[in-house]
Amino acid sequence: MLEYKLVTTINELETYKDTWSEILEREKNDNPFIEYEWISTWWMIVGHDEHVEIYIVEHNGEAIAFFPFVHTSRFGGIHQFSFLGQGLASYMEVVAEKRWKEQAVHYLLKELISKFTRVLFVLHGLLESKDTSPILEKYTLAHQLPYSVFRVVTPYIDFKSIELPDFLKKHKRRFKSINRREKRLKELGTITYQKAHAGNLDNMFQLFERRWQKKMDTSGFTAQRTKAFFEQLAKQQNGALSLKVHSLQFENTWIGFTLDICCRGRNFCHAMGHEPDFNMFGPGRLIEKENMLKAHSMNVRLYDFGIGYEPYKFDWYTHLDFTRKFIMSTAGVRERALRTVMVLQESLLALVKTNRRIVEWKRNTLGELRYLFTKAGKNEWLSMLKCKVFHGHKFTIYYLEQKLGQHQSNFQEINIQSVLENDQRTELLAHYFKGYKLYRQKQDISFLRHDKFIHEEADGFMQELPPNTTYIKNYELPKLQMIVDEVQREGLAICTSANWFEWRKRKTLTALGFRKVERVLITQLFKWKKVHRHEKKWVKFFLKHGQQTEQRWHLALLSFLI
Repeated sequence: MLEYKLVTTINELETYKDTWSEILEREKNDNPFIEYEWISTWWMIVGHDEHVEIYIVEHNGEAIAFFPFVHTSRFGGIHQFSFLGQGLASYMEVVAEKRWKEQAVHYLLKELISKFTRVLFVLHGLLESKDTSPILEKYTLAHQLPYSVFRVVTPYIDFKSIELPDFLKKHKRRFKSINRREKRLKELGTITYQKAHAGNLDNMFQLFERRWQKKMDTSGFTAQRTKAFFEQLAKQQNGALSLKVHSLQFENTWIGFTLDICCRGRNFCHAMGHEPDFNMFGPGRLIEKENMLKAHSMNVRLYDFGIGYEPYKFDWYTHLDFTRKFIMSTAGVRERALRTVMVLQESLLALVKTNRRIVEWKRNTLGELRYLFTKAGKNEWLSMLKCKVFHGHKFTIYYLEQKLGQHQSNFQEINIQSVLENDQRTELLAHYFKGYKLYRQKQDISFLRHDKFIHEEADGFMQELPPNTTYIKNYELPKLQMIVDEVQREGLAICTSANWFEWRKRKTLTALGFRKVERVLITQLFKWKKVHRHEKKWVKFFLKHGQQTEQRWHLALLSFLI
């Protein structure tokens, strides 16, 4: 004979801890969100203000099933029952042995409907690979109750279905691209991938906030209660459930992290973030790769990306599951009307989430606008208008013939470690990524130098340099003669550029012997960009000034480059 008990406090639930955990152990549960430690920690920290009700179905006095519900009363006595943990728990389930589950579900639904009459069930996180959703459908069909089901894709990697060499071969191009960026970063400094201490997760939350500073974040990951929840959960490790945080560090500075919740062979990727200043190096991809390979080495069976349509999940997956939201009500007019409203909301939400353009517009465009109106300064407003609305740039490229000098060096090259605490770190790191060398005299950065290309980053303009030539920029005019001496000490020719309004700079360049090579005009209106230039002027320049043998070599090579 079945009967149920109602638990409304954590202290009451504590007496059932062993029974709860033993059921999940026997069923080899791999859903971390229904483990006792997760439920109790959520209830204690996040859900203590909510009306949590744990229904325990018993058979002859022995607990055989647990239903973790939140019970609310809505619109004239409609009783809504939802799984707890919504917003943090991607998956939820009825905690029961398989042989008792259907009987327990049907019994409790019947009892709740009989007791409250007007009832609405909103049950999220039901995996289609499990049997709870079919059991619910069977009950609604048998009792002719209205219901709706919404499903979201859930990609994952099943490492038992594919050998690691085959997985690496399948994604050979992607791994090659990631390895190339990793090599680029390793050339500049030391990269480490290590587990974070459970008692010190501040770096993770700070990094996540910086990552989403100019984006619309609806996860609430850095909310105070959520932070306290994960910090507490990290301390409550047991054999079945564990929370793991790994960091990707460059020169002991966090540039990426992953937060994984592991349960009996399933590694659930709950959150991932990276330092936006390092975007060009792809730290998100680097830590993603390391995390997958680490999971495989630890004999994880399922590497779960969670619900959603984010593109990166479909880059790696081997299998697809679906997560359902089940909405069911009794047949009364009021509860049917409320269910209809909720169904319309869910339908609209599903339509939006499957449209990648809408998702990116909301996340990126609205997020940037919110940042501009709440936190941005005048310079950021001007930069945004320049980059995204209208921009015009006219500049001239100058060239100084190579000359072997004997001057003493007055400048010191700056390594990347020296700029990690700089206020202009974002801009400086971008220079390193593009291949610039940074030089200083005393403390201030004196000039930038590139030995392969002319770069005008604001416009996306790039021109390959002739052999034995370097490009300099971001210098002060009083130091230009010293910079020229520094470069010519190596016997190199020099290229630089000057804007049309920089008449002092153009006059100084001419006085130092620089010759005009080409004028470039770039105009941009929103996404439409036009570049007006004459590449042949490079050839004409070397024809006119190409008496020296080395300059003829320039001409021969430039004919292939242009």
